[in-house]
Amino acid sequence: MKRNYWIILITIMIFGLAAQTVWADDLDELSELSDNQSTEQETAPVETGANELDLDAQAGDSIDSGGDTAELKISFGGYLKLLSYWNQEKYSDMLWGMYHPQNRPPAQDLNGFNNVGTRLQLKMEGYLGEHARLFTALNINYNIAGSIHETDELLTTKDKKSQQNAELRLVESFVEIYAGSRTWKVGPQLVTWSYLEGMEVPTDRVNARDSSYKSTEYEDSKLPSTGVLLTQKIADSRFEVMMIPIARTNISMEFQEYLYPADELRSKQKTDQAKWATRFSSTVGKLDYAISYVEGTDPNADLYVADVVVGQPLFGRTYNRIQSPGLDLQYNLGSVLAKLSYVSTITEDEAGDSRLIKNSWNKYVVGAEFPVGGSTVNIYAGQHTIDNYKTDQASQQTNFLLGQIRERTDFISGHVNANFLTGNALNLVLMAANYWDEEGEAVQTIVRGTFKYKIADGLEFLFGPSYMDMMDNRFIDVQTEVKYSF
Repeated sequence: MKRNYWIILITIMIFGLAAQTVWADDLDELSELSDNQSTEQETAPVETGANELDLDAQAGDSIDSGGDTAELKISFGGYLKLLSYWNQEKYSDMLWGMYHPQNRPPAQDLNGFNNVGTRLQLKMEGYLGEHARLFTALNINYNIAGSIHETDELLTTKDKKSQQNAELRLVESFVEIYAGSRTWKVGPQLVTWSYLEGMEVPTDRVNARDSSYKSTEYEDSKLPSTGVLLTQKIADSRFEVMMIPIARTNISMEFQEYLYPADELRSKQKTDQAKWATRFSSTVGKLDYAISYVEGTDPNADLYVADVVVGQPLFGRTYNRIQSPGLDLQYNLGSVLAKLSYVSTITEDEAGDSRLIKNSWNKYVVGAEFPVGGSTVNIYAGQHTIDNYKTDQASQQTNFLLGQIRERTDFISGHVNANFLTGNALNLVLMAANYWDEEGEAVQTIVRGTFKYKIADGLEFLFGPSYMDMMDNRFIDVQTEVKYSF
């Protein structure tokens, strides 16, 4: 009952503020803000995270056309990477025993190169005077290594040839239209919602993620959401609402696919696949706050029983709907920014009666961002709790597949961005997180680093090791790249 009050309160606040926004816009004629150049720049934020998708108009080729009031300026850029990725996977006896003998990885201990080749990113950005902006970025991947999950014994000649192929991956492709204090953004896009940095950012939940996509750029795992985003500004406040007709879902790491041998089950009703996301953010004195709400397709899969074989269920994945109110706070204490993030996720099994649908859950994170020398450090602590958690044997079997293994998980998460050497030639981004169960026993550790050395203007060497220990299942990735930006 308390959760229902929370949802109603959040919804009333968001839509009440939205109504206030439209009312104030009519009364105060906020469209005059478009005449202010600084406000116009704030109206067109580029939410691309670590992908560095912004184009420097000075660096790319430029095409100008049109009259004085509607001049079209187009810039081109991108990067080319030579890359080599090596990884190792060691499965615990418990996880290995959960795999069916006819549906499991080639070995309990795997290692080798999963990506050797090139990655070309092409970017185009254009402005039509002060009226519109268009942006497109896509990656062209060429890989000759294939997957360590594919063995020579299992591959045919045709399969081996298909390993050496080019893959086209869309990063973003949208059009922004500026109408005074209002901005429309249409197309596949990345949305970044939170004041936090690192691995645990619960309110940044509009885009699904692809955990199987290897990259030194952490934000590369985000999948663009195709929809319409409306942003309305009033002074220091911002109201955003986005409609996504067909929401994308998370893509798991390769080893997880063996746990779900049956095909995915998708709803044929288009309305069941939609997602709505809205956020109101503002500043009061030294306090920044953001209230958000997301409703629609759960990016994480639930289960369905496709068949029963020798008395054992054959599980497949299906996707249900969720409701997710959230809150972000950031308070300026001078050189320190105190931060809080909270999300409540209500699933279609709020009562916890179904073993095939995730229970509702809550997550909060508190911490601070502060400088240390020339570095920026973010340290957070938080907790993830599951409502109406069931401990019977039948529930425990499906809890593992649903990713809800324990009732409560505590964690500490950190993010460090540091520069070294003359001219900041060496950059280090370090992310880490450690998780404990209710008894204080460590259940998961994740460490990810990216070292970037500037060889010359536009030319960099990147080295990105990562390590994850998840219930005695160990995964190591070593990524090396030579990157040329143009």
